[in-house]
Amino acid sequence: MMDNYAELRQRIGQDLDTLKKTENPKSIFEIAEDYMLGDPALKRQLVEDIIKEEADKRSIEIH
Repeated sequence: MMDNYAELRQRIGQDLDTLKKTENPKSIFEIAEDYMLGDPALKRQLVEDIIKEEADKRSIEIH
């Protein structure tokens, strides 16, 4: 099960890197929504937590 999250974490990290380049702040809710649509089995809280952690690592402002 851990593998799924490692892959998800990597995808979210790449998306955040892309967002950072575009200087286009998106809300955690919006980013999470994209992932929830892609994989309905994901838990919103988990996705949002990973987004927050990855954004913090990159010093990216998300709201």
